[in-house]
Amino acid sequence: MIHDRSVLVALIVLCVGCGRTTESAAVPKGEAPLALRFDHLQHLGLSAVVKGQPVRVVSLYAEAPDYRLTGSPARDGFEGIASLDDAARAAVVYLREYEATGDVRARDEAVRLLGFVAAMEQGDGEFVNFIDSAGRLNLNAPSSRKSMSYWAARSIWALGEAVRVLGPNDSTLLTPMRPVLDRAVARMGREIDAGRLIGGSTTATAEALLGLLAFQRGLITMQEANGQTAHISLAMRTADLLAARSTGTMSTPPWGAHLDDPAADWHAWGSRSVEALASAQNALGRPEYGASARKEADGLWGKFLLAGRIPSTVAPNGTATWYPQIAYGVGSIVDGYLALADITTDPRYAVFAGLAAGWFVGANPAGVSMYDEKTGRTFDGIDGPDPVRLNRNSGAESTIEALLALQRVTSNPQAAEYLRYRPVGELSTSLANVPKQREYVGPDGARLVVRRGGSGLEIVRGNQSTGEPDSGQPAKSVGAIPEPRKASTPITLTYWPAANPDETRLAMRLTAQWNLENPDVQVRAQPLPAGRSSEEVLLAAIVAKATPDVSSNVSSALLARLVRAGGVVRLDNRAATSARLRERTNSAMLASLRLPDGGIYAFPWKTNPEMLMYNVDMFKEAGIAPPRTHTELLNAWHKLARDTDGDGRLDRWAMWATLKTTWYERFYDFYPLYLASSGGTTIVNNGKIVFENDAAVSALDLLRRGFAEGVLPKSNFALGRDPFIDGTVAMKIIGPWFIKELNELKIPGLHYDVTPIPRADSSASGDSFAFADLRSIAIFSTTRHPDAAARFVAYLTSPAADRLLIEEASQLPYRRGLSLDSRFTVSLAKWQSLPTYAKYVERSRDIDLDPDVVEIFDLLSEAYEESAIYQTSSVSDALKKAAAEARNVVRAR
Repeated sequence: MIHDRSVLVALIVLCVGCGRTTESAAVPKGEAPLALRFDHLQHLGLSAVVKGQPVRVVSLYAEAPDYRLTGSPARDGFEGIASLDDAARAAVVYLREYEATGDVRARDEAVRLLGFVAAMEQGDGEFVNFIDSAGRLNLNAPSSRKSMSYWAARSIWALGEAVRVLGPNDSTLLTPMRPVLDRAVARMGREIDAGRLIGGSTTATAEALLGLLAFQRGLITMQEANGQTAHISLAMRTADLLAARSTGTMSTPPWGAHLDDPAADWHAWGSRSVEALASAQNALGRPEYGASARKEADGLWGKFLLAGRIPSTVAPNGTATWYPQIAYGVGSIVDGYLALADITTDPRYAVFAGLAAGWFVGANPAGVSMYDEKTGRTFDGIDGPDPVRLNRNSGAESTIEALLALQRVTSNPQAAEYLRYRPVGELSTSLANVPKQREYVGPDGARLVVRRGGSGLEIVRGNQSTGEPDSGQPAKSVGAIPEPRKASTPITLTYWPAANPDETRLAMRLTAQWNLENPDVQVRAQPLPAGRSSEEVLLAAIVAKATPDVSSNVSSALLARLVRAGGVVRLDNRAATSARLRERTNSAMLASLRLPDGGIYAFPWKTNPEMLMYNVDMFKEAGIAPPRTHTELLNAWHKLARDTDGDGRLDRWAMWATLKTTWYERFYDFYPLYLASSGGTTIVNNGKIVFENDAAVSALDLLRRGFAEGVLPKSNFALGRDPFIDGTVAMKIIGPWFIKELNELKIPGLHYDVTPIPRADSSASGDSFAFADLRSIAIFSTTRHPDAAARFVAYLTSPAADRLLIEEASQLPYRRGLSLDSRFTVSLAKWQSLPTYAKYVERSRDIDLDPDVVEIFDLLSEAYEESAIYQTSSVSDALKKAAAEARNVVRAR
């Protein structure tokens, strides 16, 4: 916090007249993040009535140039106008978009598509695939008839994802779907127990396994025990069946591919075995599943990257067929690599995912972007070479598969960084004759080399690339890419973390690991000087034009002013930080952090959602439960206030509200009490003062009654003394950072727990928010390397770094679904009460990103002093006065 008023004055002077809400024009522009668009998928959507129920389906095809919707052609036997295959996968797309953004339109579209999925189930867990324009089921075509096949597997996938995504907050939407899913899983179990792949296909079996794993995770988050053991057992049997289909070795064809049977070709179309097995390792704790996934990815797929392209099929003897190339044949490989990145924390797999996904944006024989960022349309494929035959139609499967892959790529900073790289040199025509290494070049001339190693591909960043094939013979040219420019000298970034010992240790550890993994971008960490706030030091650096490239622990109080001064870099329009924001947050979590131009100018790093910590033994002795409302809290204050030495004066209290009027002191009394009742409303919104409301009146009036009735002490305790620790008070409003302090002090006999901040009696029980006490990471506009700095920020906020933040500092990453995310369960359990704090990460609000927020809090502190502590004015008059003066402050800027 900014403690020195002279520093604030200097900052105000710095900002006067600048009036900017964008970053400095001197900041180099980077590669914009890929835009995900759903317009074409919406265009493909059709309303239908199936079995008397209104549902949503997806048209099979859309023909260029006007992309009119068409049904199944004669070559396919006029199967119908829409399929369950496509609708189920489209539902997965929309569910994942809802999870990432919180956009209820995506949720609603998914639910309508899932209505079609449920309508196509035949009462026994089997499904029909196609309908005609009248909504009649095609019961006769081999690709549609009632069965447990591809379309059933994708139905299980979609319904399982629905339980995972909707279960925690939208469980009522699942009511009509659950019986369908239960029957489908039971039918799947009979197939697996008979030793049969679903539909005779590793693809279908893998997709059903993905659905089953999602279903299981959803049941865990919903705390629903019924069926979990049976589902886990079925998932293991399915994964065992799938893993047993791995064929070949790293050195013998088909190099670890999972085949339908030993004589069958491997086909790229929906090759999800790697993704499913990697996910099974993560969910079931069975490393052999991940090993089977890595075997195909390191063996067969490694050859694809060395070849510079992905074939459509590979025979058991290793013979490759290169065409047609379609989104369905690329997306599943991208997803598989990213699933491996999740379970191994090995950055190579994310890089490989980005390189493979390059096919969607131009790294293909046609040299065109198959995916259109303006519409979300994806071409149906490349039908052949010499000359290259591009299919410009854009049907359901191409559009859906592209979006599934690109949703994941744009949520992974490393994959997003390498998305626009292209292979250099001649592309291989044989998988048995691929070069030992392959160079890839980015749009800015940056280079990366992948090289065959003992256990898969290795990454070399440099300018050596022989392109020598295994046999020593050159491969035929199929569209060479020009040589890149020479690699530049390694750059150095300066990073200023906070000075407190825990964060300094964490920063040094993370920086050392980064430097080891990134020889081209070295980071020099220099902790902020102790004894001064981060804001004071950063302000002095701005005035002296000596800011670092990156600094963490930036508060919201400072950020708006830094933006007005053009002092920080916008982060949501750079590939690495945009991807991490998508992976880590959603629209609701970012809404209050956007500046007037819509930009995010500091990365929301960690949060300390404040709760009411209480002494369990003192509560038990007083015979009270943790308070939920203001009335219950006031009652607790009375019951816990005591005179223990008999001198006629109280010397034990329930809680302490400081008499200090420094603006940030309200973070521990008025503001958290206010947010618990305001439904998330803060104090200033887009320049409008909004705190003159019932929630503010209730919070101040509660504090007024506490002081007036003598149950809040009118004293400031000695500096360095914590009255909660020494037992003088039974409660305090505090964030999770305090847990580590208590753990280190090991206070004898202190037993504590936490509970949400009590709300006003009139407010809804499910509408409370906690004060976030958010800290962010900023990139300063003086940096010469904003994209490299953005990559470093994305690294500092990765899942691995977030686990360390929890484990070493008892602090919480600002991450969606944190309390339910299995990746963090063990880390959270290390600290008493931290899992409870974690539940409020998404139910928190910080102070407003307003350049006058400090002055506005000063005015609220004066209202607190007048009305609550000394009662020289009424609560309503004090708030009215503070609001009027706050409006004058805002109008004056």
